[in-house]
Amino acid sequence: MNQFLRHILIIVVFVALAVPAVAGVVGKISAEAIELAVDKAAKVTGKGIASDAARKTATAEVRRLANTHGQDVLKVVEDGGLELLEAVPKHGNDLIKVAMKASPQARRALALNADEMLPLARRVGTEALELEAKVPGQAAKAFQVFGDDAGKSLAKSIPTEDLPRLIKYGEKADNEGTRKLLLSQYSQEGAKLFLRIPPQLVLAGGLSASMLLGTHEMTAETRAKADVLREHPEIARDVMNRSTIASAVIAVIVVLILLWRFGLMPWHRSHHRRQ
Repeated sequence: MNQFLRHILIIVVFVALAVPAVAGVVGKISAEAIELAVDKAAKVTGKGIASDAARKTATAEVRRLANTHGQDVLKVVEDGGLELLEAVPKHGNDLIKVAMKASPQARRALALNADEMLPLARRVGTEALELEAKVPGQAAKAFQVFGDDAGKSLAKSIPTEDLPRLIKYGEKADNEGTRKLLLSQYSQEGAKLFLRIPPQLVLAGGLSASMLLGTHEMTAETRAKADVLREHPEIARDVMNRSTIASAVIAVIVVLILLWRFGLMPWHRSHHRRQ
């Protein structure tokens, strides 16, 4: 037993001596990482840190966040910029917890508009932040217009370049049913929807279900033909060749009729000579 106790005592002494040295190394690395995170955050914001006092304040805040949330929070600070650090005193650690679940672009969107985006992200999830990153200033409106479930789908499945127009069309829709129909038609047609129902028409008179369905039905045959010709160009060439031949035949017939009408056919001239 005495031998066992001696072994335990040796281990305890070794750990007691080793831990401070290791802690010093870890502390040094963490300090460097914290300074680097502050510098990267300032770069994302697009401006330098105003003073040594401001740097000390930012560094102290990042160190506190790292102690609370771990090493991963440094990347969150780098992505969010100095605005994220400025928003923490008002919104607390909940802001950081939400930001840690989001993409780098969404973290930046949250930092720039924390007052509006944090409550929305709490309610619907980080999809709200992802949508805000794609269309700055439009995410809250999109969720208000289309509802929470549809708003999430906008963030996931709609190309960024189509989002502003789709949100504007939804805003101009005359009722909820039309908004649902709008998303349904867009899922079928994509950006072609904006060609057949131009923005100026919607902005002038709003968007109704009859516009979505009526216009689609009236142009269905034309669009179907266009799709066939686009997918099978050999058909288009054949149509053009036949059209050319038909035009040539019609032209010959017209010429013959005119020659006959004015007595210019060959047998007309021979008849005149006999007379």
